[in-house]
Amino acid sequence: MKSNKIVLVPETHWDREWYLPFQEFRARLVIMMDKLLNILKNDPDYANFTFDGQTIPIEDYLEVRPDKEEEIKNYVQENRLSIGPFYVLADEFLVSGESLIRNLMIGHQIARDYGRVMKAGYIPDPFGHCAQLPQILKGFEIPSVLFWRGFGNEFEENNLNMEFNWESPGKAATLLAIHLISSYGSLADLKTKKVNGTYKRALRSIRRIVSQLEKYTATPIILLNNGSDHDEAQPEIPEIIQQWNKKNPDKKIVQRDFEYYIDKVLEYNPKLNTYQGELRGGRYAHLLSGVFSARMWIKQRNTKIQYLYETYAEPLSAITWVLDNKGEFDYPSDYIQTGLKWLIKNHPHDSICGCSIDQVHEEMKTRFDWAEQIGKEIIKNSVGYLSSLIQTSTDNKDLIPLIVYNPLPWKRKDVVIFNAITPSKNKSHFPTNFTLIDYKGKEIKYQGYLIVEEPRYDQESNISGTFTFLAEVPACGYKRYYINPNQNPSYLNEKENELTSNSNENSIENEFYKIKINNEGNIKVLDKETGTWYNQICFFEDKGDWGDEYDFSGPNDNQIDIEFTSDNAIILKVSKLLDGPIYKSITLKNNLKLPISLTENRERREDIFIDNNIEVNISLYQGIKRIDFKINVENNSKDHRLRVLFPSNIKTDKMYADGHFYIIPRQIELPSGKNWVQQPLPTNHQKDFVSISDNKRCFSVINKGLPEYEAIKNGDGTITLAITLLRCVEWLSRDDFKTRNSHAGPQLRTPGAQCLGNHTFELSLVIEGAKTNWLDAKIHLKGKEFNNSLMPVFPSMINSDLRLMDKIVLNPTGILSLYLESSKMERKPFLPPILSFIEIDNKAVLISALKKAENSNSLILRVYNISDKKQDTSLTLCDSIKVSNVSIVNFLEETPKHHIKANVEKKTNHQIKLNLGPHVIATLKIDFEFIT
Repeated sequence: MKSNKIVLVPETHWDREWYLPFQEFRARLVIMMDKLLNILKNDPDYANFTFDGQTIPIEDYLEVRPDKEEEIKNYVQENRLSIGPFYVLADEFLVSGESLIRNLMIGHQIARDYGRVMKAGYIPDPFGHCAQLPQILKGFEIPSVLFWRGFGNEFEENNLNMEFNWESPGKAATLLAIHLISSYGSLADLKTKKVNGTYKRALRSIRRIVSQLEKYTATPIILLNNGSDHDEAQPEIPEIIQQWNKKNPDKKIVQRDFEYYIDKVLEYNPKLNTYQGELRGGRYAHLLSGVFSARMWIKQRNTKIQYLYETYAEPLSAITWVLDNKGEFDYPSDYIQTGLKWLIKNHPHDSICGCSIDQVHEEMKTRFDWAEQIGKEIIKNSVGYLSSLIQTSTDNKDLIPLIVYNPLPWKRKDVVIFNAITPSKNKSHFPTNFTLIDYKGKEIKYQGYLIVEEPRYDQESNISGTFTFLAEVPACGYKRYYINPNQNPSYLNEKENELTSNSNENSIENEFYKIKINNEGNIKVLDKETGTWYNQICFFEDKGDWGDEYDFSGPNDNQIDIEFTSDNAIILKVSKLLDGPIYKSITLKNNLKLPISLTENRERREDIFIDNNIEVNISLYQGIKRIDFKINVENNSKDHRLRVLFPSNIKTDKMYADGHFYIIPRQIELPSGKNWVQQPLPTNHQKDFVSISDNKRCFSVINKGLPEYEAIKNGDGTITLAITLLRCVEWLSRDDFKTRNSHAGPQLRTPGAQCLGNHTFELSLVIEGAKTNWLDAKIHLKGKEFNNSLMPVFPSMINSDLRLMDKIVLNPTGILSLYLESSKMERKPFLPPILSFIEIDNKAVLISALKKAENSNSLILRVYNISDKKQDTSLTLCDSIKVSNVSIVNFLEETPKHHIKANVEKKTNHQIKLNLGPHVIATLKIDFEFIT
């Protein structure tokens, strides 16, 4: 459409760290900001500069120039400097949905402190966009999103303009979307040399870009982005605008921000076409999907720490705060925010994606460490206080109380693994055989074993013990157990309690599955429900990688790859570790000899081979329908991709991947990619799991922090699910490989991206022979259970020799065992031995957040409907509190200005009735009273 108004937005896209580390980019930031503030001070006609949709650059600058804070506040309040709405510009896929919400929450808080939040969803450069982004932004009363990457053929197939309506799944929310089809730097680096007093080259550039954009617009309003990566403000802009307006009075330029532009488009009220779904294509810009597997350790640590906050630290703090009848527990709002900020500082796309120089990612480790340390301290303090409120005393003074916490909002039967440690000289004091009972006195079967550690240097050796049992724990609550160290279990001599089987067959089984490993190392799984065998489960595939940190690539036509699989592995050992009544485990150790690297000329993989030892531990548990895999890899090879394959025996054209507040359906067959800037690639993103099904079975692979998968269609039409474990490359960017023929960044060596060394990966396989889809099979619940274990807590010392007081021990299974000395706490216990804080009776409704409100003494509960149908549910809170009022708020925890497709009402003093539309995310504000 012909334009009659042009909005020019001077801006910079500020990558906090990338091809330079943070401090070096900050030095440039300080120079850039000093110049900008000087321009704003000396030129009143310089109307506005926009800081990239984020607020963290202001924080970074003020750490160096704290005296500039008031000046910045004045410019923000005068609408001459636009900041927010985000804290950082995060990658959308590699962080959780709740992390995106907290990112926006922190960004709003900071921008509000300075006087104004730019209410435009400016997200210029992430590598694709998630389907629920419209609902997330709308939850903060942001009516728009502006982006560059992500469209495939959808733009043309849906006959979209640059301006279009983007719906979230289930039409839960709709907002105005702006496709920055000429990139986020459409008018960057404007030539400012005058010729005879006129900015002729600049004016020609404006005219050319405006003419190009008019082909795609549905309104007469044109947006020009004057800035790109780390660009400084151009002081000549007001004069250039003045000259343009004098020559073009019919289409004048105004210098404003993205919110102003959005307001003008909305005022025009155009009739726009609508799109619904994620944006994962490379039609107009590189998608760079290989970042899902670059430096996999980053993704693993991020997932673990996100869950540490989302399901343990924050909910436990909220539960303790609510249940504290004396009001003495100080809810750690500031401490939680401090930890989250350290975590979110690792979420910008150049950081979390693993596509920066090595120094950047080394510095990320410290931020992860600090976020994790803070999260664990929050857990320790909350659990310590909560434990002091639970009645654990008993007439039998020999009994040691053990509390098991379930962080998920449904009653759950799952394995509990806890450990203890003592110096070997105190072996006689170690409770090797004891009786485990629940709070009613019922004996609970367990199995355990001791490990004598080798002494280090001049230190004495230690004995560690691991004990496992099945616990049934109420929803989002706890249950009390006891250990009697002076009594042997009644079943001690039962054959089924032997820790090592005498059977010569390399197999383990429970009531659901049988696992068998033959002499060639082939892992076979029997689904007992259907009698179906699955072959070559957890089968390894290794290929050469000619790509870079952004993209995987196989060989070009003039290059040669040699593929290696489990069939090439040397089997070192197959053995059963455990074969007890609760926990069965079998281990396969093998050696995959792989080329040491690509050749120097990159024509092929080297003829020099090196050992890569791989250990696969497979575990089954009584009463739990999943098969857990723990894979230890000693990676000594470079320039390759290692994946693990799970053949499904299922024929289908569609698969489902866990995403943000939504399970994403994706076609397995790729689009043609005609005229695409980057051809479509078969790898894609998952969060907790990927699942396929037919009308008979459901086959799902769950993961811990392994976000890249591929659904491979075999020659017979069946699907194999491939999960990437490692992708090892030498370069930040290259432009000479098959899957991308131009640079995505500077060509710099990144030897750290080869990921040499030892790595551990965890996956789980669930085969449901009588369920036809992921929802009926409750795979979304199993994914949460696999990633969020039951947490055992000792409220007091085990004995005087086990001095792990005030520490959180992370044992080899990744489950937290907390040893706390509650004897220091002088509080009268009143909480019962078993308690459910909150339970949701509909398994299609999940919790995303449980926390104290930001600005009141209300409880905030964020829930979402994972299904495509309306869901009614009841939320039951514990008897210790009385619900006085409940309402729906937006993500800012304020009265919403937009319609949310949800209804809530107080049903009783302890029960809330909730109705959620398809795929709706709803935040509940619950006012309560404590019942004495």
